[in-house]
Amino acid sequence: MDQQKDAQPVQRRARGLQRMVSILDAAETVFAHMGYEEATTNHIAAQAAISPGSLYQFFSNKEEIAQALASRYTEELQQAYNSVFSVEAAALPFSLWLDQVIDTLLAFHFAHPAFHILLNTPVSSRVTSLTHALPQELQSRFEIGLQRRAPTLSLTQRGLSATMSVQFFKATLLLILQEEEAKQRLLVQELKTALYRYLEPLLG
Repeated sequence: MDQQKDAQPVQRRARGLQRMVSILDAAETVFAHMGYEEATTNHIAAQAAISPGSLYQFFSNKEEIAQALASRYTEELQQAYNSVFSVEAAALPFSLWLDQVIDTLLAFHFAHPAFHILLNTPVSSRVTSLTHALPQELQSRFEIGLQRRAPTLSLTQRGLSATMSVQFFKATLLLILQEEEAKQRLLVQELKTALYRYLEPLLG
């Protein structure tokens, strides 16, 4: 009997966490299709197949949902950075490492089309601080990756190479996301070729 009582709060928490996940998934879909400004909590609730009242049990307003979504993006990108810029990744052959970096970062952006909506919309100071810190974090992680692969590079060269690589990736990313799948594959290959030829003399 006591075990059943103990299990009930755990089950309720699990259901609550799953409901929050479904709300954030729904918000991501709605933001990606409608934009942040046009989206409402009613739209998000409908996408999540719940009532607005059920949504308000977890989030007070649209801004709180955006904050939670930005936090989820931050956590997921941190995990991606930890993987592709790790000591273990630095031991991979250069071409394989570069493919892994680009493929991992692109996979995140393909999976989360609302990321750029929040990145470019003045939602709140909290959301802005989360999303705008991520490009700088990528720059810092890229510098760490270069240092691990080529420890003899000067600090200045490492910073310049990381800056150019990240800026080139960001500029090409916008083109890739806007194209159809067949053109996307071609652009991704061009991105890899360009970065390989730029970095190979330094890291290969």
